[in-house]
Amino acid sequence: MAMLFSCENEMSTIHSLTKVDSLPSESAYNINMHFSDSGRLKAVLKSPELLKYSGKNAQMLFPQGIHVFFYDSLENLTTEIQSDYAISHQKERMMEVHKNVIITNHQDQTVLTTEKLFWDQNKRLIYNNVFTTIKENDRIMHGDSMRADENMDHLDLFQMRATIDIIEEDSLK
Repeated sequence: MAMLFSCENEMSTIHSLTKVDSLPSESAYNINMHFSDSGRLKAVLKSPELLKYSGKNAQMLFPQGIHVFFYDSLENLTTEIQSDYAISHQKERMMEVHKNVIITNHQDQTVLTTEKLFWDQNKRLIYNNVFTTIKENDRIMHGDSMRADENMDHLDLFQMRATIDIIEEDSLK
């Protein structure tokens, strides 16, 4: 049983503090979620904490971040996403990741870093409108927004600020 005391005169403020929708319907710690399709592993999501909210704005909140591993049809690791904070909007099938976002494409070793990213699971797209760095094998690119398919096979960086070519020491001799 919970008891709340308040000196606030506004009933709307008091009701917002005790509203059932503002409290998680479920919480879990040290989670390890496996996603499969037709018996094949598609992804694994790990997080120290999950808060699940029900209702018309159903969402899963990961206040301590996520680490997601994506696999191909042969269950080889293809892509990895890490962030310090994430929200999954269940009905819209939209994931937001914030703070120290790192996406690694293990097939071509491309690494994307940013502070905020959206993943539209219906359209199978990832995108943002904030500063983003993309490191490929031979160059580093900086831009103010990006858009890619969810596997990062086709990636566009917009409002590019810089492209830095990486030269190996052996090629300087």
